[in-house]
Amino acid sequence: MSLSSHNSPAPVRRPIPIALLLFCLLLPGIRAMSAVHQAPRERAESTRILDLLYRQKYNEAITRLERVLERNPVDADALTYMATANLYLELNFLKSMKEFDTAFKAGGGATLFVTHSHERFSTGDVVDYCRGWLHLRSDALEFVPIDGNHGFKSRYQEVEELKTNRLSKKVFHIRVGEKNQNFRGRSNSEGEPLLIIALYKSFARK
Repeated sequence: MSLSSHNSPAPVRRPIPIALLLFCLLLPGIRAMSAVHQAPRERAESTRILDLLYRQKYNEAITRLERVLERNPVDADALTYMATANLYLELNFLKSMKEFDTAFKAGGGATLFVTHSHERFSTGDVVDYCRGWLHLRSDALEFVPIDGNHGFKSRYQEVEELKTNRLSKKVFHIRVGEKNQNFRGRSNSEGEPLLIIALYKSFARK
């Protein structure tokens, strides 16, 4: 007599591979949705950190950046802004050069707070100006004002000249299309323009 019969239930095996197949098909979409949700959070955190740097709350910004770098030691923006915070906190331009270079190699670059004069430069007080962030990245430099509309972005090959001004070494200019854009760094020192020029030359060559 046969041990099996037509009334015996068939082994239930199909649901397991189907479930696995569905999971594998859905996994990329789940990851993509997660990335979409993470990106706005990361942008919001960068905005908060830049606001702290703008308000000169460097230690608070460093604490936030340390938490970001604990999660991702090669986060390009965090490395860039950490170098910015250390620059204005310590005014150690040689150390800052190395830190910005590390950030550049990770995909970031340099970010500095500057005052942009709308007047022809003189040694007197500047009346017409705006302030904002000067970003130097892999292929371009960009000025993003926080209280004006004089921003611009130029690829390195479009920059005709970036150097300190003759009348004051605390001021530097960027010449694009035969027009000079005059800037003064937050530290109001001769070291900051030299740092920016050195970073520009280094990044433009790479």
